[in-house]
Amino acid sequence: MSFSNENQSLKQLIVLGNGFDLACGLKSTYSDFFDYIYGQKTVNNTNPNNFWYEIFKNYKQNSIENWADIEEQILVQLKNIASLYNNRLLIEGKGNSETSSLLHNGYNIDNNHYLTAESLLLNSYKVKSEKESQNILKNQLSILEKDFLEYLKIQINETIHPNLFHNYYLKTLIMLCYIQCLNTKKYNKSNLIFEIQSSSMYSSALQKDKFKSEINNIQSEVNNNETICLSFNYTKVMKNLNIRNIHGDLDNGNIIFGIDYDKLNKNFEINEGNSTNNKAGNDEYKLKKSPIEFSKSYRVLENGLTSTFDISSDIDIIKIYGHGLGKADYSYYQSILDSVDLYHGKTKVMFFWSDYEGKEKEQIHKDFVKGVTNLIEEYGTTFTNKDHGRNLFTKLLLENRLTIEEIPVNALFLNV
Repeated sequence: MSFSNENQSLKQLIVLGNGFDLACGLKSTYSDFFDYIYGQKTVNNTNPNNFWYEIFKNYKQNSIENWADIEEQILVQLKNIASLYNNRLLIEGKGNSETSSLLHNGYNIDNNHYLTAESLLLNSYKVKSEKESQNILKNQLSILEKDFLEYLKIQINETIHPNLFHNYYLKTLIMLCYIQCLNTKKYNKSNLIFEIQSSSMYSSALQKDKFKSEINNIQSEVNNNETICLSFNYTKVMKNLNIRNIHGDLDNGNIIFGIDYDKLNKNFEINEGNSTNNKAGNDEYKLKKSPIEFSKSYRVLENGLTSTFDISSDIDIIKIYGHGLGKADYSYYQSILDSVDLYHGKTKVMFFWSDYEGKEKEQIHKDFVKGVTNLIEEYGTTFTNKDHGRNLFTKLLLENRLTIEEIPVNALFLNV
């Protein structure tokens, strides 16, 4: 099935997540990073009492579920700190020993909150204000960001790891070529795989220029000027595409970690009063000031990551690959889908998935379909017209504007 118009170029938006780098051979997960960090003789010479390293080391040792999810843990720790101050287990000005005693003897404090408090106390002799504690966490989070940046740079350093660099480079070209060219007027799945496999016969280091030329010939079917790419990764791919690394990139050294802005605000809403019917606008419904400095939106502005990158309303197709579709990035997808007026428009959305080690293929597919469904349904809840929101998923399916496709990674990388 081709999505292209015979008389005009196909306007595409490609959205890439960390699964793209993983499929191309880069060990870019948070758990990979922490395995590397804790394998060093010294963890961060500049700050041996880093709050975050203490937290993740403990979680790793105790095999806590999703222990290495940095973005999730930022929110968890901020909520823990707020709770500790609200329950007066952390009191500004009290000494560490007195506070530790209070924590040891405190009732109804779980191990998670206890670990948060003890890790925070490593950084001072007395308990600081909640705001000062948040500032400590933010400053020490920047150390994690810098360490993660250096970790990724080492992996794709051509001098240190020439084979890894070469294979990663080739695979990124292949994957982007496949995603960009699939279902255009010239290429369907089978003939595109054949063309890529033929090109990858020149994948040796000595023939990389020939390989790149062959890949470029395949992509000549698609106008690069009509393709834009939004990447949630920190790595740069294909310089000739209009790409924005929304959370920073290795070249500029400005990568960020953060939380979805809406999710942060929702988690810091507090209900003050006894009313059983508190709603927005009710005097008893109040908003605790959120630590927005930890939101992705704030960090993007703070680090100067804004750009002239424009998602126009006339995008023909959005292709998404390698993204976990987690709630942390729902606001980004809402903005993207709003830009193309998904309900009333003609834009098609194609979600890609691929097989990987450590999980049954059937389960990978099942979880991915569920993730896509949840994303579309959640997006529908943002509509003013609730009837449109409820039937968005059905409408997209009936109009053949929503598809899920597997990327045959093994076939594409057959000769690499």
